[in-house]
Amino acid sequence: MSVATIKFYLRERLLPPGTLTARNQADYDETHLARIKMIRTLTGIGMMSLSAVREVLAAIDDSCVPQRELYQVLNGALCAQLTASTGAASVVRAQAHVDEFIEGVGWRVGDDAPGRTALAQVVAALRDLGCTSEVEEVFLPYARAAEHLAVRELDAMPPGAPELVTRTVLFEVAFAVMRRMAYEHLMALRDADSPVTDE
Repeated sequence: MSVATIKFYLRERLLPPGTLTARNQADYDETHLARIKMIRTLTGIGMMSLSAVREVLAAIDDSCVPQRELYQVLNGALCAQLTASTGAASVVRAQAHVDEFIEGVGWRVGDDAPGRTALAQVVAALRDLGCTSEVEEVFLPYARAAEHLAVRELDAMPPGAPELVTRTVLFEVAFAVMRRMAYEHLMALRDADSPVTDE
């Protein structure tokens, strides 16, 4: 970790100042090291913007924020990075279907949860691309898998705000990567099973 990067994190208010030992020198301890690792994880593997990381870190630092609210801040920061590729009218139409879907699976998700809007953006984009399937038909298997994984992750989660944030981000990336590898694996199997024809 370069001195310039540490100074940048300090200027961006991502890292608390160290203990001054001279006019232009400071000591940093294990808490600073842990914070630097978290910042690098969120901006690197997690691909979060610095403003999103700052928002999440502020929630972590606020000892009055309960874990559920911290997760909502993290979810909002992650969803805020999505940009709609479809018109607002398409997203509004999709929103009603997403709301019905969430109610149908029985999830207790706030009406203003950013995930609702993000999923509506996905549904609207799929429809713009010609996918006319019902939301439930397409996403019910995803919802079941997501809930199953979330139960396992929460049961194995050590207590503490930083762990909740970093594990959530890393598991999300891991799931996306493994899903892509599963696609590659299944395509290879299907190619191997395809009959070869002579030209």
